[in-house]
Amino acid sequence: MNLEQILKSYKTDRYKLYSDVFNNSKVSGLLGFNDYLTYFDMYLGYYKTIDDTDLLLKHAVKGLFKYKGTLYIHPHQKIWRDKSGREQGIKDDVSNEILENISNNLSHFERAIESNNFDEIYDFIKEQKSSKFTGTDIYDAAVRIGSKYDIAPKSIYLHAGSLIGLKALETKRLIDEDVSLQKTITVSQFPKIFKGMEPIHIEDFLSMKKVDLIKM
Repeated sequence: MNLEQILKSYKTDRYKLYSDVFNNSKVSGLLGFNDYLTYFDMYLGYYKTIDDTDLLLKHAVKGLFKYKGTLYIHPHQKIWRDKSGREQGIKDDVSNEILENISNNLSHFERAIESNNFDEIYDFIKEQKSSKFTGTDIYDAAVRIGSKYDIAPKSIYLHAGSLIGLKALETKRLIDEDVSLQKTITVSQFPKIFKGMEPIHIEDFLSMKKVDLIKM
């Protein structure tokens, strides 16, 4: 497949998310959505419904979201072991540390929200992090919190899967050299076929389709 075909697949195929039911790791489910836009609307739309700030922060940091009345853990945060046997995901003691740090800096949190700037929310979460709360975790938490207040990223954040996907484009000279060295890049730095897509969707595309981009 070429880039146009991979992007079309991302936009039109059913969006699949493998997740676990919260507090029951033995119960897993394949959540299916009509497309990526439906997924983002339903996933991030959940955080818009939370009016209690403490609950919003807890669910945003721990990656908890409701789908059809059931509380799930986002696969980015659920505990699992990779092929090397190393444990991945966010343990409660790590997320609780982040939440405690945030609770001790609520005035700073409020200023970040009042700024109406996603970067301010991201930087605030980053300042509270532990070594086990990665760039992806920081980004995810900031996106969830931002969705409550209609504050979305204006650039594409590069970390983990999104960075791998971008490097594939860079290697194939479909994007300028060395852009992968940046923390974020803009939509205008991507090929024209990405025009009209939101940064949050491009970040997800790079991560979800990284294997296809490498094989392209």
